[in-house]
Amino acid sequence: MVKFTDDMKDRIDKAFEEKKYCVWITTSDEGYPDVSFRGSTFVYDDEHLAFWDRSLGQSTTNLEKNPNVCMLYYHGPSRVGWRFYGKATVYKEGEMRQNILKRTVKAELDKDPERKGYGVLVRVDKIRGYSGFTVLQER
Repeated sequence: MVKFTDDMKDRIDKAFEEKKYCVWITTSDEGYPDVSFRGSTFVYDDEHLAFWDRSLGQSTTNLEKNPNVCMLYYHGPSRVGWRFYGKATVYKEGEMRQNILKRTVKAELDKDPERKGYGVLVRVDKIRGYSGFTVLQER
């Protein structure tokens, strides 16, 4: 079972304002990885992460072809961090897109004034620490 701890929720939801970045890794259907910072990342509920995808670049293409993703959160001074593995769903329209848009940090939405971006919801299947091989939670 996967259920985010209160510490995970608090740190991820404050990451943008505290300049502690959430780094997302996507993979093309040919197997090439892509890495991107997603300042809009937030905890959607106890087992989902979400972000507003305004880049519409390589990682967007990757998400549409291969939903397997990993997100790294790391805070160096406290040596606290996690890797979240899961499957992403891209919402280009509809209620879920609107729900994600409403909860996205304003500073990120300001970079997409025409709201051309997509909502991305990630069901987390496994959580590991930021280093080593220990699995902290798994479905």
